[in-house]
Amino acid sequence: MQSEQSSEISQAEKTGWASLWQKFKENRWISIGGGALLIGVVGWIAYRQYQALQNSECLREMRFAETYFRQDSFEKAVKGTATAMGFEQLVEEYGSTPAGNLCRLYLGLCYLKLGRYEAAKEALSAYDAPDTYLGGAAWAALAGAYAELKEFEEAGRCYEKAARVHRNTQTSPIYLLQGALTYELAQRFDKAKALYEEIIERYPTSSEASAAQKHLARLQTAHED
Repeated sequence: MQSEQSSEISQAEKTGWASLWQKFKENRWISIGGGALLIGVVGWIAYRQYQALQNSECLREMRFAETYFRQDSFEKAVKGTATAMGFEQLVEEYGSTPAGNLCRLYLGLCYLKLGRYEAAKEALSAYDAPDTYLGGAAWAALAGAYAELKEFEEAGRCYEKAARVHRNTQTSPIYLLQGALTYELAQRFDKAKALYEEIIERYPTSSEASAAQKHLARLQTAHED
């Protein structure tokens, strides 16, 4: 009798275990998915905290390079010194942070000042420009690098971007005029004409409008059929 009861208990245990195992198999992907989601959320929070820390570090470290930049000590601003990082190292170590992105702009401007136009083009092309005055200035700096490299059509495109990324009456007509002139250098007279006309129509009271009228008249006379 006892043997029969033990057998029944053993069978019940097996049945119960099999049922639990089946339920586990049915729900394990839900469990795994939930765990992965939790890990992902925790990981993202940790990454954001790390990024915030990295950004703060970069802001602290870049003060020295900024000082050299303001003093026109561009080589020191780029390379740094024995006790302070320059923009090259700052971009390398903190380039994924907002402060590191700003260092990339500084680095490109330093290269421009040093006549290292290919390096300037590379740094400024990698800069994530905002839709502000600063973004317009960054696009104009990139245009300047292209112009120095005699890549005039690309320079014109960047000047157009500089003028339109943040339209305003102060800088936009200046950038459009520069864009038109570089398009002329690229012999893209159709694009130059369009920019001169845009200055005259959109910014008629600017000093650039008067210059645009003269350049447009010259261009039309030069290319009369």
